[in-house]
Amino acid sequence: MSRIALVGEGPLPGQGSVDTSFAQLRLAQFFAALRVDHDVHVVDARTDDVPLALRDLRPTAVVTAGTFGPTRAAVAALVEAPLCVDLPGDPFADAQMVAAFGGAEDIAREARAVFVPALLRGDAFTTIAGPSRHALLGQLGLLGRIARTPPGEEWAFVTPVAWDFPGLAEAPRRAPGMPVRVALVGGFNTWFDGETLLLGLLHAMDRAPIEVVVVGGPIPGHHTQTWSAFAAGARASSHRGRFKFHDRLPPSELARVLGTCTVGVTLDRPGYEPELGSRTRLLLYLHQGLPIIATARCELARDMAAGGWLHAVPEADAIALSDALLAPLSRLPDRAPLRARYSIASTTSGLRAWAARPMRRAVQGEADAMAALSTERDTLRETLAQVYASPTWRAMDRLRRLGGRG
Repeated sequence: MSRIALVGEGPLPGQGSVDTSFAQLRLAQFFAALRVDHDVHVVDARTDDVPLALRDLRPTAVVTAGTFGPTRAAVAALVEAPLCVDLPGDPFADAQMVAAFGGAEDIAREARAVFVPALLRGDAFTTIAGPSRHALLGQLGLLGRIARTPPGEEWAFVTPVAWDFPGLAEAPRRAPGMPVRVALVGGFNTWFDGETLLLGLLHAMDRAPIEVVVVGGPIPGHHTQTWSAFAAGARASSHRGRFKFHDRLPPSELARVLGTCTVGVTLDRPGYEPELGSRTRLLLYLHQGLPIIATARCELARDMAAGGWLHAVPEADAIALSDALLAPLSRLPDRAPLRARYSIASTTSGLRAWAARPMRRAVQGEADAMAALSTERDTLRETLAQVYASPTWRAMDRLRRLGGRG
């Protein structure tokens, strides 16, 4: 039995925290998958001394679950054991949204500082969808790792979010005909289109007695602007009495609150992050028996729309959202295909296969690949400067300008 160090942002759901954030759900998903065949030790990147913990554990392999914190800690620990790096979405697409809406001007530099070393060091990778796997392969190719990998050797595994929410029992489907009560669950992140959402909800409220239940909201220490604008607009509106706000709730209370709702909603802004990422809350809504109205940029949303579990609306279209909320909601199709497709076993098959085989290090990248590209760029700039400064170029440029005046 292999000893695996699982580096995430704990604790596991139900072990000292009521929060079921994405980071904790991702950690729980990987833990449940790996513990069947391995001796798994959770290392909390937020509270543990990760290098010391890994040195004491002497693991057969290290696996991360989550993005910035676990990745930074595991790579910085300089452990010699094989390392599987989790990239649930594309970090550079995340940086685009944070730079545009989160007010962090140096986020691109931080993303490079954390993830280029991770892309060079990782011996395997898990991603959250097919598009993010393709982005990852392009990045690994740029760093010289794909060309040196034998064809057929897989080390980038699509690992979607799972149909598993610790502490939450699967709820029955809602009966049609109930008054519309909208569930908004989760963080109002940089990719979340709170402006269109608010306009669409208020427009629908002008036309019908719709209510809204909000669970979650701001993301402390990360992004609060979208939430602040949404909450302020809702509370200042003439329909403020129809909004019910809750902080993050323990599973039992979350189930009770969602049991009063009839539809789940989430909207993405335009951008690359929705295309390369995923939306855990979509599975949560369906798990709790709610039909969904959402934009369908991510692979998970498109899959649900194709199966009839999700009603897709265009991006940045408040009227389309309003119309969808007022249209009769169709009954949810059977959810059995989703249970099978997004089970722990199905979603983690690649990760478990990697953990089960004899552990070995993957081909290494070119540590100076980015430096080489920068050097080549600087050389081209110098060459072009010399060309522009030459008498021949100046004479030809003068002739070109004279000819343009005619």
